[in-house]
Amino acid sequence: MKVVFLETVEGSGTRGEVKTVAAGYARNFLLPRGLAAPATPTLLMRAETLAKEEEERQRLLDEQAQELVGKLEGQRLVIPVRVGEQGRLYGSVTNGDIAEKAGEILGEEVDRRRILLPEAIRQVGVYTVPIRLSRNVTVELEVVVVDVEAPEGVDVAAEALVALALAEDEEPTIEPIEAVDDPGAAVAEVAPEPGNESSEESSGSEAAAVDPAATDPAGEPEGVPAQ
Repeated sequence: MKVVFLETVEGSGTRGEVKTVAAGYARNFLLPRGLAAPATPTLLMRAETLAKEEEERQRLLDEQAQELVGKLEGQRLVIPVRVGEQGRLYGSVTNGDIAEKAGEILGEEVDRRRILLPEAIRQVGVYTVPIRLSRNVTVELEVVVVDVEAPEGVDVAAEALVALALAEDEEPTIEPIEAVDDPGAAVAEVAPEPGNESSEESSGSEAAAVDPAATDPAGEPEGVPAQ
């Protein structure tokens, strides 16, 4: 069924957008709620105007969201919780808990649906959690879940968890092998020169010819340092 969206519906369409959707979805959800209407010729003429209005509205929302980004960037959300054995929580930390903490920083309520937490947190540690402030603006929050009864105190325990997380992220750097422009040059460096193929045999013969009387008390040939 072809409809014109009268309001923006996340995951479905934006205001002024003309789109074909499932008939059941349109009849049971979009049309009864006034979120969309059948794409009649009259409404299609209005669709472009609606789309421009939505574009301007979204631009203003993105600007407001950017201001919030400035308040949240570099902030650390420390959430103290009761912890059982092996660092597992007695409950869990949800997007609602994170939204509440973010709201304390912003000084305004944050919709928990803006917290893009894939699943509840059930273990102490450091987590990176995205928060969508508008359709086009998303910022990542550093969330530290820490034992509320940590002997050293919540703040110190949180710093220790962050330090541990940073240490685990660090990996040894492996220097790349320098490329050889001419592969034949590398072979030439190790290939024996003509006429020297028996150099190893000659060396062996010379070693065998050393006068045993010329060896030092350690049994090494004179002039050769002991290994």
